Amino acid sequence: MLQSSSLTDNRQLTTDDCLAHRNIPITIVGGGIHGVSIALRLLREMPTAARHLAILDRHPQPLTQWRDKTKRQGMTFLRSPAVHHITPDALGIVEYAEHHNRMSELAPPYAQPSTQLFWDFCNDALAELTEHQVYYQFEVVKLRWDKGAGPFPFRLISTSNEGFRSSCVILAIGADDCAYIPPEFVQWQRQAPDRVIHASQFTVSKEFRTAPTRIVIVGGGLTAGTLAKSLSERGHSVALIARKQLRTEQFDFPPVWLGPKALAEFASETDLGRRYEIIQQNTGEGSITPDIMEALINAPNIDLYPETCIRNIVSVDRKGLKVETTQGVIRGVSHVILATGYQFNLRRYSFLKELITQHQIPLVRGLPCLDDDLQLHPIQNLFCSGTIAQLQIGPASGNIAGANLAYERLREKLLLYL
Repeated sequence: MLQSSSLTDNRQLTTDDCLAHRNIPITIVGGGIHGVSIALRLLREMPTAARHLAILDRHPQPLTQWRDKTKRQGMTFLRSPAVHHITPDALGIVEYAEHHNRMSELAPPYAQPSTQLFWDFCNDALAELTEHQVYYQFEVVKLRWDKGAGPFPFRLISTSNEGFRSSCVILAIGADDCAYIPPEFVQWQRQAPDRVIHASQFTVSKEFRTAPTRIVIVGGGLTAGTLAKSLSERGHSVALIARKQLRTEQFDFPPVWLGPKALAEFASETDLGRRYEIIQQNTGEGSITPDIMEALINAPNIDLYPETCIRNIVSVDRKGLKVETTQGVIRGVSHVILATGYQFNLRRYSFLKELITQHQIPLVRGLPCLDDDLQLHPIQNLFCSGTIAQLQIGPASGNIAGANLAYERLREKLLLYL
């Protein structure tokens, strides 16, 4: 059955049966920010790329996971400035806002777009994918590489057991499938699975439609801050608990990591373990933007608990939890939301397990070792973009801006297939 590719039109996209037994020169696994961004850049630079390209994703529409995440959190503005988006035109979203009389949706000081403006702009750009019919709803369950299989050594197999071959594959996968649950919370989550939940399983707009409740949020990053703000605006009482002091930063990594000097110094570090440490030092346990922090401080129904740890979570009855912390006890809690982020690990992706084992792919903290062209050692013509490319791209790898950095590395190799 054909699926609609856009929220606003009735044009159609193709499904996995249309790929069966074909040979596709370039396959992008992942229809998120990175996969779509790379595809749009290829299509605009080389219009004939449409005949040689396929984007695969398990969702019927591109950017589904990104859109759902912003809705779950109640995010109203992006953290990234307007110059970072999915098309190669640096001022594309600004010109779009001007044309549609929506300049008020670019927030100072760096013209951060509202999530609605960003999505509408993306939806416009996604029409190119529909026009060229390069997006496929296709969940990859196996990726195989046969070095001696000629010009199309990769075989991709879907949940419906349909398969096709490809010359090169780009893994544009993020960490969304790698939600991190701190070890001390595993037991508490097992005891109260519907009440102690990761932020990725929680939706602000769908929860607590009845009377206001008391909610504990664990984490010190923007997700924690955004959730706290969104819930407080809906009348709920929120306790935000963080192990360290809350940090206020405009961006989630220092902007120098988009420049040649920092990237050159990062590339000169040959110890991949040390590179991982550098990334952690520059992203850490997260930070909160100044506007969100101001809202948290001024909200009468938000209590901040920096430098605080949870010692125990006890189910008192069907309606409440008791949360014991190093700063005292919080009673009558309906939910504990773990805004504890994600910890990327390539082994978490089942469709890659056979490949990792068969070809003994070396990993550092769950991340693959890539060459300068973002090729995954030792497999030829298997490239990476997004969080998976951290050890080459650095702290910006998973960000919207990281998609452009990745494309600059991939470009020459990809154009060989067009």
